[in-house]
Order: sequence, then C-alpha cells, then structure tokens
Amino acid sequence: MRLLLALFSVCWSLVSVAQQPSLLERTGQEVSRVVERALPAIVTVEARIGGRLVRSSGFIIDSSGSVVCAAEGVRTQPQVLLYLHGGEPVRARVVGVDNITGLALLRPEVNLRLPALSWGESERLPLGSTLILIGNRGGLEGSVTVGTLGGKDRVGVRRDNQRVVLLLQFNGTVGSGEQGAPLLDSQGRVVGVMVGELASVEGAPVSPVAVVGFAVPSEIAQRVVNDLRTKGRAEHAWLGIDYQGLPMGVVVRRVALNSPAQQAGIQVGDIITQFNDKPIRTASDLTRELYFAQPNQRVMLTVKREGQLVRLPVTLGTQSL
Repeated sequence: MRLLLALFSVCWSLVSVAQQPSLLERTGQEVSRVVERALPAIVTVEARIGGRLVRSSGFIIDSSGSVVCAAEGVRTQPQVLLYLHGGEPVRARVVGVDNITGLALLRPEVNLRLPALSWGESERLPLGSTLILIGNRGGLEGSVTVGTLGGKDRVGVRRDNQRVVLLLQFNGTVGSGEQGAPLLDSQGRVVGVMVGELASVEGAPVSPVAVVGFAVPSEIAQRVVNDLRTKGRAEHAWLGIDYQGLPMGVVVRRVALNSPAQQAGIQVGDIITQFNDKPIRTASDLTRELYFAQPNQRVMLTVKREGQLVRLPVTLGTQSL
C-alpha cells in the first residue's frame, strides 16, 4: 500500500510539473500582456517634407493625448498627422523640438482621452533586462520587437548636427520609421525613446537598419519633455569643450571661446579626472555627468595639468537647439 501511494505521489508530481508553463511560455505571456496594454498609446507620426511623406513613431504620455516623438520629420512642420492605433488620423501641432537629443512633443487639436504610457527608470534596470519596442517599422504600424538591455551610457553622435547624446543600447533589430518609438520594460513603462540616425556610437559608425538600436534614457527624455511642455524648448548643461577618453581620464581637445570652461581656466591638454569628486575614467563618464547636471549649476572639476592636480570651480552654461 505504501509503495502504491509513493508511486501515485511521484506520478502526480510529474503531471503537475508537465502542466506548468515553461519559462519561455511565461515570458511570452508577460510580453503579450505588456503589448496589449501599450498598443492603444502607440501612434504613427506623418509629415510631408519636400513633397514626400515621412512616417515615424511616437507614444501618448498624458490623458490629453500629448505625444512624444522624434525630431526628424517634425522640426520644420507647424502641424503633423497622428495615426492612432485602430483609429482615424488627427492633426497635431508641434509644441517644441530638442535637436540635441532629437526628441519632440506634439499636442493634438482634439482631446483624445486615450490610455497613456508612464515613465520608468532606466537607471534601475540591470543589464540583460527584457525590453519591448513597439513602433512603425517600414510603414507596418504596431510592430513589436523583443530584445534586451545591452548597455548603458553609450556615447552617440547625431548625424544631422554632430551633437553628442547619452544612450541606452537595445539588443534587438531596429528599422526605418521606429525613431521616436517607446522602449518598454517588463511592466510596460517607458525606459527609453528610440533615436533617429546616428553618425557613430563609441566612435563606430552606425547602420540605419541594424541588430542593435539606441534610445535616449527615460530620465533624460522625461526632463526634455517637461522642458518642451513648459518652455517650448529644452535646456541642457553646457561646459564648452571637445574631449576624448584616455586610459587615465578625459583629455580636453578644444575649449570654446567665452565658454564656461574657458572662463574657469580649463586648457587644451588638461586631463579631467573628477566631476564633483566623482571619478571620470571615460568619455562616457563625463557625458553622463553633463547630461544629468543642470544649467547654471556650479560644479568642481579636477584636472591633471603637467603632472599636477588642479581643482577648478565651473558654473555650467545653457545650451538649447
């Protein structure tokens, strides 16, 4: 009798295990739930440039229907069309454009009262986290791509104006038309906004269609959007130098005339080793500190000059484009 009970218990355990969904199935179910909730907030942005229609991606961020999208295609347009998920197109005006990060804010002419996406925290995401991209790939609205967070604090250079931007690395295929699309975490929160064309990332050229994509981190994107909403323009901290990473720090290659750096006494050839007492080991470190600093903020830079450490107080300026 005991033997029969033991065999029954083993068989029941095997059946229970067999009935449980696999890790792959559970992941697929979670992704499907995120996509189902997010799709009503995803839009396609259409503008006419030089006689041709250009379509990109965007997403709704509040109850009135305000839309975050990419600057490409809307920066010269007073109005654009928004194609809602499963709905009719509506007209929207351009509230503001930030040509440094490449983000823009639109406001529809009618109150849409549609579900909105909320912001997440890219800073808290560990590398390898599952990320979901939903956008308009090559004219195919609501295209879904699942990938992983492949890196943080990547330094990119925008193709259109050579501005430096701090980026998240998305290990998942990205195609044309997906600039401005939201990058979502496993809870459906926006942790990044896909950027437009980049000339390079970390010094390497970037293909317009690739297996790796890049996005503006949510913390930076949210600040830019708030600036565009309240001021019509985004303001970023400005130091006024060109720099390059070295094994022992970041070397200053050029100092702009009448810049905060020049006024503070920073010189070409100085090696920046600290920013507010935080170690600066790479160009990414300095780019990150500048993106998270505030215009007109007073900071302390430590530089190595002719073998000596020099501390220089700097009042950062403001750049807006």
